[in-house]
Order: sequence, then structure tokens, then C-alpha cells
Amino acid sequence: MDIVIGTNSRADALRAALATTQGEHDLVLVCADDYAAAEAALAGQPAGRDVVNLTSGTREQAARLATRGRYLDGALMAHPEHVGDPATVTVYSGSAEVFDRHRGRLAAFGQAVYLGPDPGTAALYDLALLNLAWATLTGYLQTAALLGSAGVRAAEVSPLITGWLTGTVNQVITEYAGQLDEGRYPGDGEWLELDAPLMDHLRDTTRELGLDDTLATTVRSLTHRAIDAGHGQRSFASLVEVIRSGAPETV
Repeated sequence: MDIVIGTNSRADALRAALATTQGEHDLVLVCADDYAAAEAALAGQPAGRDVVNLTSGTREQAARLATRGRYLDGALMAHPEHVGDPATVTVYSGSAEVFDRHRGRLAAFGQAVYLGPDPGTAALYDLALLNLAWATLTGYLQTAALLGSAGVRAAEVSPLITGWLTGTVNQVITEYAGQLDEGRYPGDGEWLELDAPLMDHLRDTTRELGLDDTLATTVRSLTHRAIDAGHGQRSFASLVEVIRSGAPETV
């Protein structure tokens, strides 16, 4: 008999999707509010069962739970209402045997992607992609606020934004991926010293409109730190070197 542990909306959606599948092996699926709740719930389960944990947490927390053995950590990269959609992605890491045994059933949640034997990898992917989602959506909200100051409705500009993201921005991300992997940031078409004045304009306009300038100031600060570090003639992707160096020391 399969057991689904969790009382939140994500657990409910996973429970409903799992109920539509059949398998020969018992599965304990955990989707608790946090890892403390997940640990407490699993403490009451008999040893020897396959455990798939879709509780959000850190890679260190996943590694601690993985000491149970027969453990697969995972992350649902979507909201509860997206469970079961073929476009929904769930990522897993940990026991390859557990993943292979239940691959067909896990596909009921969406695309099931195995990332390797390190149980903490899925949690790191979860946080890294959430970072991208939150940064992108915050940028969208800032854009909507800027244009809204001129009476432009969000629904009016959203088609232009989504088209730009899937076209130009998609291509830029693909290009930057090569630069990041090679550690080279050629400033052939754009470079930081070219971008910097535009960031000044964005910060100043944001302030003039009475909007919160945290996002504009953060990007500007990263850019000027990169220029000061000698990346002024390199592409925007070179900001990764500043990010990797950690936060600046405060006096």
C-alpha cells in the first residue's frame, strides 16, 4: 500500500495523481511543510520501504534524510494545480534504483527528471530555479509598475514581454551559457560600460516616479563592482564573477 504524507495542497495534488497509477512496490511519498515534519513522519514508518520526498528544503537536509537508505529526494517545479500536466517538471536525486522502480508512477506528476546519485542535487536545483523565477517575476512586477505610472495596463504589455522572453532573452541565455562554461565573456555586442549609463537612467526614473528602487540599485551595484574589477569591456554575463566572489565587505 502506498502512503502519502502531508496535509498541504501540494500533497493533496500528488496524492490524487498517484491514486491514478498502479505499481508492484509500496511507496512512501512525503510532501510535508518542512523537513522537520518530514523527519518526524518518516520516523514512524517501518524501514525497508522506498521513500520519495518532495518536501522543499536544502541539500544538507536532504542528505540527512538519505541516511535512511532507499531514498529519493525531489522537487516539484510548479504550483499544485500544475501537478499532472505533461509540461510540469519534477526533479529527483538520490537512489537510482528507487527512481527506476517508480519512474512510471512518478510520471503521473509531470516530467520526471533524474539528476544523479547525490540526494542534495534536487534541492539545489529547486532553490536555483526558484531564484530564477522570483528574480524574473520581480523584474516583471517592476516593469509593470514603471509602465503603469504612464497608464499602461499589465495585460496590454504582457504579450510583448512574453514574446521577448521566448525570443530574444531565450537566445541570450543560451549564448551566456557557453560564456559561463568557458569562463570567457566577450563584449562583442554589449559590454558593461555600455550598460552602466542605462542602469543610471533606470534607477533615476524609478526614484522620480516614487517607486521602490531596490531592484534597479542592486543590478547597478553589481555592474559597477564588475567594472571596478576589470570587466568593463566584457558582457553582462561577467557579473557572475562578482556573484561568485560573495557580498562586499561593509565598513
